[in-house]
Amino acid sequence: MAGGLRWFLLLFVISGIAQAQTAPAGQPAVKPDSPQAQADLEKAKAIAGSTWALEEHVICDLPTIPPAVDPGPQKLFDNLYAIPGTYSAANGVIYVLKTSAGLLQIDTGSRKDVETIYLAGMKQLGLDPADVKVIIIAHGHGDHFGGAPYIQEHYHPQIYMSASDWDYMQLVPPPQAQANIPPKVDKFVTDGEPIVLGDAKVTPVLIPGHTPGSLGLIFPVKEGGKIHMVGIVGGGMLPQGTPDQMKVFLHSLAQFEEWAKKMKVDVELQNHPIMDGFADRLKALQARKPGEPNPFVVGQENYSKFLQVMYQCVQVYIDRHT
Repeated sequence: MAGGLRWFLLLFVISGIAQAQTAPAGQPAVKPDSPQAQADLEKAKAIAGSTWALEEHVICDLPTIPPAVDPGPQKLFDNLYAIPGTYSAANGVIYVLKTSAGLLQIDTGSRKDVETIYLAGMKQLGLDPADVKVIIIAHGHGDHFGGAPYIQEHYHPQIYMSASDWDYMQLVPPPQAQANIPPKVDKFVTDGEPIVLGDAKVTPVLIPGHTPGSLGLIFPVKEGGKIHMVGIVGGGMLPQGTPDQMKVFLHSLAQFEEWAKKMKVDVELQNHPIMDGFADRLKALQARKPGEPNPFVVGQENYSKFLQVMYQCVQVYIDRHT
């Protein structure tokens, strides 16, 4: 690894350690907001409206949110499933996409949850982990890749992720590194180059900021003969770290919004869905009557607003820490 890249990655590691030690989630600002922060906050609220009011509150205000009660595995679309577990800011949701050539999975959860959450969820959904052919790791934190070595050893899927997050994972110090061992990687993804499995294409978009090689993911899902496009900001959504690190994330969000518009994303999903009404939408999905819309389809305009609210709240964070 080149010296410059190694130093860049170390900044992410050091920033993350400092953040965990000195600024726990939910800690309020220690000084009143500047006029610029107030202006950016009002802009976030205006974009959010009622649709994304929870998102604005969670990302701009950073309240402490306890882990969700596990809603159980769910079928979201004809070919897309979710295994949520007790999702939180520190525990991610696993998504499984059914294709004509097997299953494509997004993230693995932590090692400690493989048997109790992942394998149990797959069984409940009627899915066989041996049919998983590709796993995409959205970013290099343990709640996204921790279960991968176990799944590789027992079921032999291929692991895809970004090269820069693979390097980043090698630098994470104990005790994090001891809890979740990095997997073997079969392919490093290329920005904008689709990952293809059977009739499915997942487009990875590099969105550094949360980690050096976080991925945004865009892919089609099916429902009743209609095609919808899913967007996932796979690189976290709660601003943390240095202002410079978050300026990188701002650029990434702007780039991802361009991709989302180009690919007509109309379904909003997150791997840490603590701010988008995920639990309520799951309940609405279960109670939905024939002919009613899927609550996860938000429309192209609202998806752009979702990203814009995230962008503005990250800007507020920068204002407050500059």
